[in-house]
Parts: sequence; C-alpha cells; structure tokens
Amino acid sequence: MLLREFAEGKHADWLESMVLLIAPIYNADGNERMAVNNRRDQHGPIAGMGQRENAQGYDLNRDHMKLDSPEARGLIKLWGEYDPHVGIDLHTTNGTHHAYHLTYSPPLNPNTAVAITTLLRNEWFPFMTKNVKAKHEWDYSYYGNVSTPGGRGRGRSSAGPGQAAPPAAAPSEPAPQPPGPREWRTFEHVPRFNNNYIGMRNRFGILSEAYSYATFQDRIKATTWFLEEMLTYASRNARRIRAATEAADAERLIGKTLATRARHRRGGMIDVLMGDVDEEKNPISGARMLRRKDVSKPEQMVDVTTFEPSATEVVPQAYYIPADATAALALLRAHGVRMREVARAVRGIEQFAIESMRTQSFQQHDMRIIAGTWQPTPDLVVPEGSWTVPMDQPLARLAFYLLEPMSDDGLTIWNALDSLLEGKKTHPILRKR
Repeated sequence: MLLREFAEGKHADWLESMVLLIAPIYNADGNERMAVNNRRDQHGPIAGMGQRENAQGYDLNRDHMKLDSPEARGLIKLWGEYDPHVGIDLHTTNGTHHAYHLTYSPPLNPNTAVAITTLLRNEWFPFMTKNVKAKHEWDYSYYGNVSTPGGRGRGRSSAGPGQAAPPAAAPSEPAPQPPGPREWRTFEHVPRFNNNYIGMRNRFGILSEAYSYATFQDRIKATTWFLEEMLTYASRNARRIRAATEAADAERLIGKTLATRARHRRGGMIDVLMGDVDEEKNPISGARMLRRKDVSKPEQMVDVTTFEPSATEVVPQAYYIPADATAALALLRAHGVRMREVARAVRGIEQFAIESMRTQSFQQHDMRIIAGTWQPTPDLVVPEGSWTVPMDQPLARLAFYLLEPMSDDGLTIWNALDSLLEGKKTHPILRKR
C-alpha cells in the first residue's frame, strides 16, 4: 500500500528529507507456506497465512547476531553498505487480551546509546500515539504481555514479538491471579532481535506489533497509521535523528562499564488498557479465531518494559582473535566490525579463565554458556597474524557484545569458537585494558 501511494505521488514531503528502503516481505519462504492452521487463534486472513520460520526452520527475528540465514546475512550486508539511520520492523503479535490495536518497542538492550532511546521514548513515540488517538481514536502503547510476580497471567510473559502464545483460557474464564499488582512485561533485550540489533549499531531500531485478534483489515489500518505518523516525525526531524546517530558513533566507550547480560527492570505503576475477545469459527477450516471486542478497561500494573544490567564488563582498548578462529572472524566481518591484522607481538594482555561451561538448545544450536573471570597474563603474547578489534570505532557496542565471553548473545554462545573451546580452561579471545 505504501509503495502504491508513492507511485501515485503521495508523501512528497517525506522525500524532501528522507530516502526510504522498503522490503515488503522479509521472510519470503515462510510467507509462501500458507495454511489455515499456521497461526492459532489469529483473526484472518481466513484462507490462511504464512509460517513464522523460513525454509531452513530459522526464526529470522532471532538471527541478527549468528546470521545463519541468507535473509539475515543479506539484511546485515545492507546495514553495513547503506547504513540507514532508522529501521522499522513490522510484525503481528498475539498473547495477552489487551485493548491496543498496536504495540511498539524501541531498542531494549541497556547498552543502547541514551540519545537514541531518549528521543524515541520522550518524543517520537508520544508524537505517534497522540496523533493516532486524535485522528482515529485508537490506542497504541509499548509492547507487553501481562505477567504475575512469580508466574504468568493470560497470554505469555517472556516470549518474543509475534511468537505463538501458550494455550489461553477461554474468553469467559478469567485467569487466576495471585495477590499484588500484575506486571506489563516486554520481551527480551538481546540483539538477536531486529530492533535491539539496530540499536547496538547506534541506529534507531523500531518494532511495531499489530494485534492478531483485531481483524486483518484493522491490522492493516493500525500498521499504516503507525507508519504514517512515525515517518512524518522522521521527515520533520531528519537532522536531529542524524545528529543523534552521529553522536552515538563518536561516543568513546573505552573504560566504560557495559552489560554483558541483562534482566527486566521493575519500574513504577502504569495504566494498561485491558480488553477482551469473542470466539468465532473460521468459515473455511472451522478452527477457532479470536476477535477483539471494543472493550477498554484500565488496570494499574508494574512497568516492566525496560532492562538493567545483570552482569557487566569494562570496555577494553582492544580485543585479539586467533588467526585460526575462522568462523568468529567471518561473523565479525559480516557485521562490519573494523579489524586489522597484528603486525607485531603484543604484551600486557588479559585472558579469560573459564570456571564453568554448559549448553542449551535453541535455534538449531547448542548454545555454549560459560562463566569465568578476566585475569592479567604478563607472560602471554598475542602473536603476529592474529587479528585485533580496536574499541575506538562506531560499532564498539556491537563488537563488545559479540566478543565478551560471557555475553548472552555473542560469538561464544552461538558456537563460533567451539573448535577452540572444547576441553579448554581459558578462552581464545584476549583483550588489552
């Protein structure tokens, strides 16, 4: 629809200050595998919809760090070569029966540049939500699902955007609630998600989630109005957006403390608009569909839509990667991280001592999760032919998250260093403080 409007000469004012790159379907494989039972309870299209995974079985919105899929590799190649200032990723979500036609999210990783999250939260999102409400009388808000302290409410509490929810209670059966206020909880902070990844590149990563229990037509309207207001703000504030990314690129991170892992941060109380749904039958398959009712009931909940570090490290001057760590070096190059070959041996470095190691299956990987500490090693030398990643570069945030051994979304966890880790008590990546 947006491309058609450009062809008709609309939105000329946007093009005075912006260049738009539009990918109508990122998951072409999944979109083509249409079936009436692909998305349980979603309200249409009644003749069927695509599947979440691509033809390889990968969830593309979990692939921005490991780059297993050709789609992710192509997208990250675009980010490296064209370097857009803003990325808007459009989804549909199910889960909690709230009253919003659409929810949204900024980058969630706590290492994201403050200038980016501040502009989104304080100005850009409020501009959009206020205008949509004024023009169309629809409510939008931050992405979340109802969670209860120590448990779950209706829908899911920790699954990511668009992911299928666990079986829900029937609309007429309220879920049992423990004492105390419920939480409005967002998804994960890790940069394998598109909006979080873009934030780690010092760019504006924006996620939208149309509500799957709204009709297909209403989901299209909700996403269209979201895009219209977000792009209107961007066109009017292009210089400020560009300036924020340039400031993030120029920020010196060496010596600063950044998160290697994170946890949800419990904030204050907020009003969340809760809704309800009716059951309908799909006229083709006979399967249950849930349809959003025009109900909006404010409920005070704990705001759990941001993250705080749960483990940290100080950003060093540089990291050093062995020449035979070919998979790790290939991934760093694919992400556009600046590296250079070591011409002379380097001393005065630190080595990571491994204290524990375990694996966890996810996305066709046995994720390697390690714990340990960095230790000075005055007698150890980085040999010629190794590769160094200097941390005075624009992609320092991304490089840090890829290279730190205890990162929850880096080279270690995604098996890029397995051949050099098996049976070892030390990590192959070194660093210089």
